[in-house]
Amino acid sequence: MIPRPTIPLLVICVCLLWGCGSRTDRLPIRGMVTLDGQPLDQGSIRFSSSSGTKIVVTGATIQNGVLEIPREKGLPPGTYRVEVYSADTKAPPVAYRGAPGEPKMPPTAPERIPAEYNVNSQRIVEVAADKDNVFEFDIVSKRAK
Repeated sequence: MIPRPTIPLLVICVCLLWGCGSRTDRLPIRGMVTLDGQPLDQGSIRFSSSSGTKIVVTGATIQNGVLEIPREKGLPPGTYRVEVYSADTKAPPVAYRGAPGEPKMPPTAPERIPAEYNVNSQRIVEVAADKDNVFEFDIVSKRAK
């Protein structure tokens, strides 16, 4: 007979060994990102849960317009807010002008992607188990408008 206080410890050990809370409900994400009609040469994409009580976030780098997130880093079914970023490494760095009293930050490359596609993004996608979860993001820069 196993002593009662030991049972919770055994359950935790079994869960750790068998992967309790595993990511088997996650789905791979693929897609294409264009900037002004051309594949985005480099950047990053972030998906964050837009509903539900559990916060889920994942992301990937974008190379030559391609984004690929494997199942183990993918998303469970649900709706997600999308943010796309890409620094303009060819432009001169810009200094961050924060509020008075904030620590000074070193100059960084300016963002090529307009704010409506990242910090102010309203783009929502649905990830579903019965879909391919392949998304296309066509971004128009302010220069091209």
